[in-house]
Amino acid sequence: MVLVLLAAAPAFAAPAGSKERDVQLVYCLDASHRAELFTAAARLGLLQPAASAPVSVMATDSVMPTASVGRMTPQAWSVRRQDDFARACSALMGAAADAPGAAAEEKKGENGWFETFLTSLPLLAVGALLTLGGQSWERTSVERRLLKQQLESGRTSFRAAAREYLRNYEDDPAADHTAVLTAREALGAALAQISAPGARRARAHRLADELPLARPLPEFDGDRRLGTDARARRAQEVRQSVDRKLSAVSDLNRRGFQRRWRTARERLARTTPGAAA
Repeated sequence: MVLVLLAAAPAFAAPAGSKERDVQLVYCLDASHRAELFTAAARLGLLQPAASAPVSVMATDSVMPTASVGRMTPQAWSVRRQDDFARACSALMGAAADAPGAAAEEKKGENGWFETFLTSLPLLAVGALLTLGGQSWERTSVERRLLKQQLESGRTSFRAAAREYLRNYEDDPAADHTAVLTAREALGAALAQISAPGARRARAHRLADELPLARPLPEFDGDRRLGTDARARRAQEVRQSVDRKLSAVSDLNRRGFQRRWRTARERLARTTPGAAA
């Protein structure tokens, strides 16, 4: 862009210390551009033709202006003949900016970022999807581990509270039921969090409703107060029910493959002749 603006500027020396003047000095006195600068100045009639001095001499040591001022260094020429130097340098920079290769390079620079963006867009999309998928999988894994821990903790607590209550009930029909009720509600809440589609969720919700000891065991059977033996039999029945339901909770807490293998094994045992024996 700087080259284009300078090329469009009038062919006279820019003010000393200005940005345009600094660009001219840096660009045109560079060793890679000096030969082109001197050729341009010769074509404009500002320097003696190259035939009057070897290119190596012109490019590195001295130049001969057409004005009768004698041979001088390129730096001296840029100072003593500022207008001539600025005219030749502006022409050189303008020609470089208008060259087909320069235009193509400029267009490539303008459009390159967009082409690069379009090229990398599929990779960016795939990367974003992989990142989201990884985050979702990690979040799901964490949630499953937490739920598994809650189910195991709730199962253990309910088993302990139920056994304690049933032992006390055998001795005292008015045994405190608070602890077992609290443990039952905690396990039921953990079961209700299972949101897996299909039968597993339905089974978990059904287990939450079917957990034993939702209420204290009775002290009377009709008008007759239950004796120690009757309470022991009832406590044993409830104890077995607790074990069955908690075993079902353990099945829910296993991995899917383990659950399917155990179910298939139980069905095979029921259908195989002589299995019951």
